[in-house]
Amino acid sequence: MSPENDEPPLVDLSAWIAEAASDVAKHNQRQITTIILNAVAMVDFFHGNLVLKGGTLLAIAHGSQRQTSDLDFSARADPDEFAATFTDAMNRGLDRARARLGYVQWRCHVQGKLKLRPRNFASDRFPAIETRIGYARAGSADEKHLLAHNCTNVIDVEVSFREPIIETEEVRLVAGSNLLEVYSVNEVIAEKFRAYLQQGIRNRRRRQDIYDIAFLLEQHGEEGMDRALILRALHEKCASRNVPVDPARIDDPDLIDRAKSEWHSMELELGELPAFEVCFAAARQFYLSLPWDRLQEGS
Repeated sequence: MSPENDEPPLVDLSAWIAEAASDVAKHNQRQITTIILNAVAMVDFFHGNLVLKGGTLLAIAHGSQRQTSDLDFSARADPDEFAATFTDAMNRGLDRARARLGYVQWRCHVQGKLKLRPRNFASDRFPAIETRIGYARAGSADEKHLLAHNCTNVIDVEVSFREPIIETEEVRLVAGSNLLEVYSVNEVIAEKFRAYLQQGIRNRRRRQDIYDIAFLLEQHGEEGMDRALILRALHEKCASRNVPVDPARIDDPDLIDRAKSEWHSMELELGELPAFEVCFAAARQFYLSLPWDRLQEGS
């Protein structure tokens, strides 16, 4: 962890919730997401174990308007021990967070058994658990479904294990308390480049990675990025998954085609969508500006 300031930055989730006031479903989801994140911050079991990443982090900490309702974490803990403890710890945290935040109108808890991915959970190189946190208003018809573990109002949560984690930081969710560990912007960019380079190997089409990289570069400025750290993180992430990484791969026609093929689907989320070529040019220029000579020298 490498915080640059004495006081971790405050993430204003109340403002993030208020932005969705005109959309009831989204407004409700953001309230529940706030409960979940505060639950993670409140429970000792999660401290040092769970690190927030993904689209929700980009939204709450960096102002991204790209829509996402799921929560993605990386975990440092032993997968089996974590899976055995997660449900009880999360449910305790959810109750504490509801009370602390004043969201007493909501009932929420982990819904059903954890889904282990893959089946050989213990021996897989990068196992994960997937779960859903159901939610309903107290006294509503949905509360009965919640108690029966078949509620349709859910937030999907995925926790990945054995991922290389190079740099994180802490943010405050409530002024003066509730510290949540998250990927630093350098770590996010390295992870996004790794996902872009891995598209063909996993047979994926990931239009969001190039957009997110360009967005972060515009928001924070290239001068604020630690290029050496980003390249080191990218190299470690790619090496752990046997993903080739070198300067030329950014221009692989197959990778470009995969990233571009579903680009316009983000118009529904963003309204105004910059052209793929503009975002790719920004991401490519930054990628090529990484200190590749140091990596080749082994430093």
